[in-house]
This record gives sequence, C-alpha cells and structure tokens, in this order.
Amino acid sequence: MGMADTDSARAGWMDMLRGLAVILVALFHIQYPLAERVPQTPDALMRVGEAMQPFRIPLLFFLSGLLLPRSLAKPARAYALGKLRGLVWPFALWTVIVVVCCEALWAEEDPLRLFRDVPALLMGWEHMWFLSVLIVCYACAPLALLVPAWVLPLPLAAGAALVVPDEPWGDYSQKVLWFGAFFFAGAAVSRYLRTWQRLHPLLPAAMLAFTMAWGYVAAQDEALRTERGFSTFLISLVGVLGIVWLAPRLPRIRFLEWAGRGSIAIYLVNLTAITVAFESLDAWGITDAWAVLVILAVAGLAIPLALVPLSRTILFTWPAPAAAPDPARGAVCARGTPS
Repeated sequence: MGMADTDSARAGWMDMLRGLAVILVALFHIQYPLAERVPQTPDALMRVGEAMQPFRIPLLFFLSGLLLPRSLAKPARAYALGKLRGLVWPFALWTVIVVVCCEALWAEEDPLRLFRDVPALLMGWEHMWFLSVLIVCYACAPLALLVPAWVLPLPLAAGAALVVPDEPWGDYSQKVLWFGAFFFAGAAVSRYLRTWQRLHPLLPAAMLAFTMAWGYVAAQDEALRTERGFSTFLISLVGVLGIVWLAPRLPRIRFLEWAGRGSIAIYLVNLTAITVAFESLDAWGITDAWAVLVILAVAGLAIPLALVPLSRTILFTWPAPAAAPDPARGAVCARGTPS
C-alpha cells in the first residue's frame, strides 16, 4: 500500500491521531459519571475505555514532541511568544473558568478557597494539569539544543519511577517527568520518522499486537494502567510507536483531522462541561438512564465539538498580532489595481 510522504500528509495523520486521542479522552471522562448515575452501564464499555488509558495522553505528548524541532527552529522570541499565546494564555483563562465553575458548585463558607490555593492552580486544577505539564515541557525544551533529544526520555522515565507521589508536588513532579519522557521521545523520533514509517511491517505489527494485549490486561488492573513507572513507560511507548507507524497507512478521516486541529477546545471544554452537567443532575432531579446519557454526551462531546470552530479565537489562544504590510508588495498591488 502506498504511503504519502509530504508535509501535508504528515500534518493530516498527525491531526487525525490528535483528534482521535482527544475524543477518546472526552469519552473516557463521560464513562465514569455515567456509570455512577446509571448502575446498569455495561462493564464492557468501561473496560474499552480503560484499555486505551495507557496510550491516549502519552500519544498527545509524543505528537507535541514530534513538532518540537520545527518549533525550536524559530527565533527564541517567536518561540516564547508562541507558547505564551497558545499554552500559557488558555491555561490561565481556563484555570479561572474551571475554578469558578467548581466554586459555584462546591463552595460553602469560603467561596475564594480554591483561588487561594496557588500551588494547586499552578499544577493544574482538575484536567488543567495537562496544559501545565506541557508548558513545563516546552519551557525545558531548549535543552534539546544542548543535548540530543534521545538522551532525555529514559532518564526522565527512570526519575518518574523514583518519585513518591504521595503529596501534590510529588504527583505533579512525577507527571512532568513521565509525560516529559514521551514529549522528548517524540522529539527524538522526529528526525527518523520517515525511516520508521517505512519499516517492514513485521516489527510494528508485533508491537501493535502487544499493545492490544497489554490494553486488555491493563483494563482488568487499575495499577497497570495508571502507574507511572519505567516499565509502563516502555510499554506505552511501544504502543505509541506502533500507532505512529500505522497512522499514514490508515484512510484519512477528515472529521478526526478537523477535531485534531481544534483539540485544545475539546480538551478544555469537555471535563468542565461534564462537571457542571453531572452536578446539575441532582438539582434537576434527573434519574432516567437515557436522559443522563444524553445530557452527559451533550456536555462532554457535543458542546466541545461545537466549540472547535472557536479554537483560534481568544477563548483558546491569544491572537497573534497582524503582520505589518510589505511596502513593496503594497506598491505592486497599488499599481495593479484599477483606479
């Protein structure tokens, strides 16, 4: 089977994988509140979501790492401003939105309690940890200019295994090290991506078969799918590499590509809307299983997808300043335009 090898083809399958991963995250966020409100939720549904848990978020960090060399090729100021607009701004804005939602739902005597917990806010309240860790990864990314990116993943994963995550900072430090290992693994693989994707199918097929088997085993054991250890890093990386090899061989799914380009909107809105909807079920007195399913699906999937067209607006990224007009180009246009 032929495989396109252009920049647009690469952007297509990367967007598709990003869209698939973030939609799987959204569905995973729906399944637990659904199971809590609807006891007859099929156990198989829970197992499917849990089987994918070792690979979804690692894949997102790996994909970000694949693009790191291109980002680092920019001037330092452009690199920093890009991350401030695209990561720090939505992190700050949505931290406020998420905390306000949580305060409105849970605050009793002290409505500003969450705002005063600065360490928790910096580490990422609720699902905001993803952007917080990604910001740290990009802040440390210039290290890849000093040492080869391939040097970093294994020490980071080994360091994560040594951290005791009993305290919040311990848990956060472990996340930074463990997911940072995937981020820099992506940066290391980017140089050899075409070689990897042209590899004979025997090894990648074996890796994908192992990934499916591991997903099935991990779905039965919470520790296996949630432990951030050295061995689980290697196992998840095997799955991610297999998926990246397979991606350009899959039919292009435009919907997933579209979702991938707006993945930040889906991720940020998803759990926020689910939290509000879940807590509202009691207030509305809704107990019917189908009604609960519809409300959670609308909150966790339909609303986030509906906001994807706004992913380039100030709600999710700080707009870049308009480029100054080129005087020479303006002169040509002026001469070519009828008066």
